[in-house]
Amino acid sequence: MNQFRTHIEDAEREAKAPVNPAADEALKKASDFSFFIRKEQLGKIMPPIFLGVTVMIVYISLSHFHVKSLKQKEELKNELNELRSEYISVKSSLMKQSNQSEVAKRLEGEGIKELRTPPLIIKEGKK
Repeated sequence: MNQFRTHIEDAEREAKAPVNPAADEALKKASDFSFFIRKEQLGKIMPPIFLGVTVMIVYISLSHFHVKSLKQKEELKNELNELRSEYISVKSSLMKQSNQSEVAKRLEGEGIKELRTPPLIIKEGKK
């Protein structure tokens, strides 16, 4: 039974021993991290911050431009539908006004009457 005890103690020692010294270093660096920026580090940090801010500004401006263009597209689509319906109604009224009966009604006020008999065709005699 004593031999099992030594085997368990060996396993505990292996578990407590550092497996990876690089991992211990990374853990130590992470625990020493501070959210305060020193003046020496400011020069290294500012270019990525400016780049990130610039990318965000461009992204926001492009999204505003996209929304504005979508609104303009919808307004133009509505205007096109209105103009199309106006075109159809004007064309319909013009077709109605160009009927023979409508033309005859408009010309009655000026004294011009519609012919009730077909026109005579005068043929030239052969020589």
